[in-house]
Amino acid sequence: MTVLLVDWLGRGGIAQMTEAWAIELRAAGVDTAIVTRPGRELGQGSVPVRSVPDRRTRLLAHVALVKAAVAAIRELRPSAVVLQNHVIPPVEATVDRAARRLGSTVVRVVHDHRLHSRWAGTQIGVHGLLQRADVLLAHTHYVGEQVAAAVGREVEILPLPVQVGVLAHDVTPVPERLLGPGDLALHFGVVHREYKGTDVILALAARGVPGWRLGVVGSGAPVAPGLATIEGFVAPGVLVAAVGASAATLLPYRFATQSGAVVLAQALGSVPIANAVGGLPEQISDGKTGILLPPKAGVGAWQDALSSLDEPTRQGIADRAAAHVWAAHGRFCARIAEIVGAA
Repeated sequence: MTVLLVDWLGRGGIAQMTEAWAIELRAAGVDTAIVTRPGRELGQGSVPVRSVPDRRTRLLAHVALVKAAVAAIRELRPSAVVLQNHVIPPVEATVDRAARRLGSTVVRVVHDHRLHSRWAGTQIGVHGLLQRADVLLAHTHYVGEQVAAAVGREVEILPLPVQVGVLAHDVTPVPERLLGPGDLALHFGVVHREYKGTDVILALAARGVPGWRLGVVGSGAPVAPGLATIEGFVAPGVLVAAVGASAATLLPYRFATQSGAVVLAQALGSVPIANAVGGLPEQISDGKTGILLPPKAGVGAWQDALSSLDEPTRQGIADRAAAHVWAAHGRFCARIAEIVGAA
């Protein structure tokens, strides 16, 4: 049995989900193959990918990826084809047709109900692709309910898996600039995007929180007084070391369909503190597996949330969060094995 995983971008949180599918399906005895963009994170991780020739323009690169996916279907004859999100549905429809001619189960995972913004793809033809999928998945009810309303069919909610591919890397020592007195509160990811709320972290750094030091790690991380910064792409081993060394993960998002940062924080014992927006309340039970603040909470509320995390409180939340997220990961593993017929 072979499952083909198609990841249109090969980077970021979606790539980490593709990697989790591959790792856990292989653990269940299923052969997997991944087709994605060349030179992306998936090509540098713990699972091998099929090489796709690069092209000068994004459109030509995407066409090359589609052709590579169709060729892989014809060669490998997979029992299932799993497609993470979509970018240009009319072009990608070729992959669906190839899978259906073979009789493969077509699984589509939708990460964003907006299907898409004009910066992330096109809506042209996407409803047909989603309606024809044999299995249609989302990671939160927040996304799933809106996709279901848009396309007129049921969407199954699959727990967001732990980033087992990231955790598989050798952990490096904690970067020295993140070390110091007090507990570390970390903000990480591609943080220059406005919806991530990095301005709240800058305001916190300016005011300070007694007993805490603040760090920002990732692409677009700002440099400011009172802030430990590691800017740029962060290798998985460094990221795991940084998150594992933090007592809290700060997520002042203005919008979120779901968050892999919540999952990684919970898995590594860092208490997630987040605005209660989008799908985040489905991932965090306030006071039990993290802390939720109102969507437009001011800097004072963030100071209070950190100040409330004395050691017994922090450890209790961290323990419950880790148990919760790994149990959800177990449900993810069991369900994907069922979907592809390996259970």
